[in-house]
Amino acid sequence: MNERGVKIDTAYLKKLSQEYHKELSVLEKKIHILAGPYTQGSGEAEFNINSPKQLGDVLFNRLGLKPARQKKTEGGALSTRESELLKMREMHPIIKEILEYREFQKLLSTYIDNLPEMVGKDGRLHAEFLQAGAATGRMASQNPGLQNIPIQTERGRRIRNAFVAEKGNTLLALDYSQIELRVAAILSGDEKLAHIFQAGEDVHTSVAAYVFRVSRDEITKEMRRE
Repeated sequence: MNERGVKIDTAYLKKLSQEYHKELSVLEKKIHILAGPYTQGSGEAEFNINSPKQLGDVLFNRLGLKPARQKKTEGGALSTRESELLKMREMHPIIKEILEYREFQKLLSTYIDNLPEMVGKDGRLHAEFLQAGAATGRMASQNPGLQNIPIQTERGRRIRNAFVAEKGNTLLALDYSQIELRVAAILSGDEKLAHIFQAGEDVHTSVAAYVFRVSRDEITKEMRRE
């Protein structure tokens, strides 16, 4: 896998880069408008959205946002980390815009603008796969890490379209279905668990039916999750 690599559609990423940089610029202007004039030194200037200190100054001093249980940095300033901003999402429209801005910026810097630079002369991306790289025993990859390409948002998922098959080939996705639980059923010899898999039932629904002593039709999402 290290040697063969994976083909990357760099033209697609270039187009995506142009689109996302344009949206990033629009968001930057929106944030500066919502923040209002920012005084720095001898006069007014647009604050640096990427500066935690300046961002904190705008949010907590200028806009007067007072979040409850907001964590602080080691230096004692109120934190502007994503997890802390999410707590303030309903407090001011600027928070939503900042979170979007950060998403675009991370996608661009980590993947969209970075991956084409790492493509070899053969047009393929050669990551380094580590057989013993993860504490769980699963394979890991680095330079770049190919197993953390975003999937949570539509913007992130679009990056995955850049991974393509050579002409005449097809990319195939395979995944074991509840492999750890199947192994557990075999090793434990648990007859009920083995029967669930043999019958092709959904394991979590069926186990929940046994635990809550109701029929499988009565199982709710919450019961299944528990």
